[in-house]
Amino acid sequence: MSLASNRSFFKNFIPSAAKDTVVSGGQGSEVITSSINLTGTRIVYARTDKTIRIWKSTQERLVDPLVIEHPHTRAVESISFNPKTEFTFATVGRDDVVKIWRCTGVLEKEITVSRDSGEGKVACSLVSYSTDGELLCAIDRDSTVYLYAVSDGYRKVCEMVLPERVYAMSWFNSGHSFFMCGLSNGTAHLYKVEDAADSVVSCGLRHVLKGHRSAVTDVAIDPRGKYFVLGSNEGVVSVWETATMLCSKVISNTDDGVSHISISRDGTYVAVSYDNGSSIKIFEYESAEQIYEVPNSAVGKLTLTSLQWFPSKTAFVYTSDNSRSITLMKKSEK
Repeated sequence: MSLASNRSFFKNFIPSAAKDTVVSGGQGSEVITSSINLTGTRIVYARTDKTIRIWKSTQERLVDPLVIEHPHTRAVESISFNPKTEFTFATVGRDDVVKIWRCTGVLEKEITVSRDSGEGKVACSLVSYSTDGELLCAIDRDSTVYLYAVSDGYRKVCEMVLPERVYAMSWFNSGHSFFMCGLSNGTAHLYKVEDAADSVVSCGLRHVLKGHRSAVTDVAIDPRGKYFVLGSNEGVVSVWETATMLCSKVISNTDDGVSHISISRDGTYVAVSYDNGSSIKIFEYESAEQIYEVPNSAVGKLTLTSLQWFPSKTAFVYTSDNSRSITLMKKSEK
């Protein structure tokens, strides 16, 4: 589609806010992070009231919410669906446990995260399944990366320490061969996972991408694998071609730190969320031009805005009403 066609495309989108329930002591709580399963039938998000909310996603709206209270000691900071199963997801909440849940609210498994040295307190802030569901990655606030073999009872198969604090991590759409981390020094590190004969894996550093002057706060991979995007604290968004590992485009029209990036299922649209007063903006990949500004998407008092594209259709959910609610945005059938 042309740039004009892409702009008019979003004019046909209609919002549908989720009617969230308030738990005891949760008045005014805000949405922290969210995740959508591969089929687009379930949406899970965490709130500052230390709950997880699980919603069914229908063609019209989000329905039948289920609440898990106090899944971790602190509020959940990261959620990831297992791509092998429709109704299983992992959470971390700045403690030393990764928890695996069913969408029924049942706790399926607890993984205690510990360093090989046995030293230091672990506080996990990121969790992510590989795109083939074979590996689960957890990263703590001291920049230690842990990989677990999912089909082998979540046995730890790799541990490594990165040189700087890790703000973001994402797997490439190539099974579990490559992943990228965004670091506090403005670089992004690409790692290749090598399977070994003794049932462990090693992670070799393949590229260090430079160009940002401040922390790389998010990493997003095009689902087709053609390109990836880095967002930074200085408000600059860089677009890199996977084949060459070279930066092809820069988006810098908003003087606000980037909090989150999400790419649509066909790679056409890049949604960028910001730290402060700016609304979420959607850019076209080819032209790097802004084509849409998401309404009612300013930040909250405690949390940052975010947007998640559906893996199965051109629709998305985003934090709205100063992060106090979540809204489904889909194309009108009319």
